[in-house]
Amino acid sequence: MSTSLIYHTQGIQGFQHESFSFSGGCVVQRLKRKNFRCLQCNSRNVSRYQTRRRKIQALPYGQKPTFFELDVHQLYCFTCGKKTSEQLPFLSHPKARLTKAFERTIVELRRDMTISALSDYFKVRWHTIKEIEKRHLQRKYARIPLKSVKVMGIDEIAYGRDEKGKIRFWTIARDLKTGAVLHVDKGKDGDSLKNFLKRLRQSGAKIEVVAMDMAKAYISWVKKNLPGTKIVFDHFHVIKLMNDKIDKERRELAKTLDKQQADQLKNMRYILLRNEENLKPNAQERLEALKAFSEELCELHTMKEELRSIYRTAENELQAALALGDWCEKASVGCSKNMRKMAKTIHSHWEGIIAYWSYGGLTNAAMEGFNNKVKTMIRQAYGLRDLEYMRLKIFDLPKIRQNDGI
Repeated sequence: MSTSLIYHTQGIQGFQHESFSFSGGCVVQRLKRKNFRCLQCNSRNVSRYQTRRRKIQALPYGQKPTFFELDVHQLYCFTCGKKTSEQLPFLSHPKARLTKAFERTIVELRRDMTISALSDYFKVRWHTIKEIEKRHLQRKYARIPLKSVKVMGIDEIAYGRDEKGKIRFWTIARDLKTGAVLHVDKGKDGDSLKNFLKRLRQSGAKIEVVAMDMAKAYISWVKKNLPGTKIVFDHFHVIKLMNDKIDKERRELAKTLDKQQADQLKNMRYILLRNEENLKPNAQERLEALKAFSEELCELHTMKEELRSIYRTAENELQAALALGDWCEKASVGCSKNMRKMAKTIHSHWEGIIAYWSYGGLTNAAMEGFNNKVKTMIRQAYGLRDLEYMRLKIFDLPKIRQNDGI
C-alpha cells in the first residue's frame, strides 16, 4: 500500500516503502531501492556499499511536512568495470533537497502565491523556493523563438542605482504583436543589444518595424545592424519631449523670480503638463493666469495642444506631414528658444515620426505599460538582491496578472 502511495502521490518508481516515523511534527518515510543497475551499461551485475544517508523533503501528506529517508550507495559494475554513484531519478539535480513532484507543485502555485506564502505553508526556506523558480525560468527561457518576429519595441527602464549612485538601466525588447519579451540586458546602449543581435541573426528573423523613443543609441543600433528596418517614434515620446521643453522653460523662468513667486510656479508644474481637457475649472483658471504672466509658457502650452491635435485628427501620412510641416514652420519663428529646439528635433526625426501614420498608428504604448508592471514588480521585491532572477521574471511578466505577488 505505501509503495503504491509514493508512486501515485509522489511519482516515485523503483523504490519500496520500509517504515514510517513521526518526529517534530513531520512524517519521515523510509525508502529503499528495489534493485540496482550500472549507470553505464545498465547491467544488474553490480556490488554496492553505502556512502551516506539522505533526507529529502517531499509533497506533504495532508498538512504534515513529509521527508523521504534513504541510503545512497557507490556502485561497482563487474560487467564494464566502472565505478559510479547511485542517482536518484526523482530529484531534479543530484544536490536537490526536494523531490521533482514537490518542485513542480511549487512552480505551479507561484502563479497565485507569493514566495513568502509558499515558504510559510510548506515550511520551506524562502531562498529554496526562489532557486526552484529561477531554475524553472532558466529552462523555460533558454531559447526564445525569434524567427517569426516582424514588429518589435525597444525601451529602457531604470531599476536602481549602483555603488556610485549612478542610475542603472535594463534594455527590454518585446514582440509588439504577441507581447512576448524577446530580450532583457543591463544598460541602455548598443552593447546591451549585442547578444540579442547575435540571436536575431542565428534565427534568420526579418524585423520590419521597430518602435522606440528618440534615444540616439537605439536609433544608431537599428540603422547599423538592421538595414531596411523602419523606425517608428511613438507619439507618446514626442508629446513627452514637448512636455520636457515646457518644464525646462518653467524652471528657467523660476530662476528669474523671487522665492515666493518661484515656489508658486513650482506648484503649477502639473497644470502645464496635464492634458488641457483633463483640467478642473479652478486649474484651468490658474493656467490662464500663468499664460498671461509668461508669453513663452503660453506659446509652448498652446503649441503642445496643437501638436496633440495633429495626432488626434490626422488620418494618414499626407495629412500628418502637412500639419506637422505647418507646426514646425510656426514653431521655428517662436519667441521661445525651447520651442525652436523642439521644431529642430521634429525635423531631424521626421521620417520616424511620420512613420507613426505610415504603419496605422503603431505605438510603443504597450512597452510603457509593461514598464509599469516591471516597476511594480521591483517595488514588491523590496530591493534587487538577485539581478538574474529579476531579469528572468521580466521574461515571465506578460503571463503574470498585475496583482500577483513577486
